[in-house]
Amino acid sequence: MAKEKDIAAGFTKAQFLQSRQWQGIDKDILSVVLEPSKTYTIAEAKRLIDQFKQGQVKG
Repeated sequence: MAKEKDIAAGFTKAQFLQSRQWQGIDKDILSVVLEPSKTYTIAEAKRLIDQFKQGQVKG
C-alpha cells in the first residue's frame, strides 16, 4: 500500500486577511509579506510573521 502524503491546506493572502485567527499587527504583517498569487500554510504564515518581527524577512 502506498504511503499517504501529509497535505497541508494552502490559503491565499486574501483568505488570511479575512480570517479571524489573525489580529492587529500580525494581520498587518501578513498584508505585507504574503504574495497575492501564492498559497501558504498556517505554519508558513506564522514563520513569516516571526521572521518579520525579528527583522529577517528578505524580499
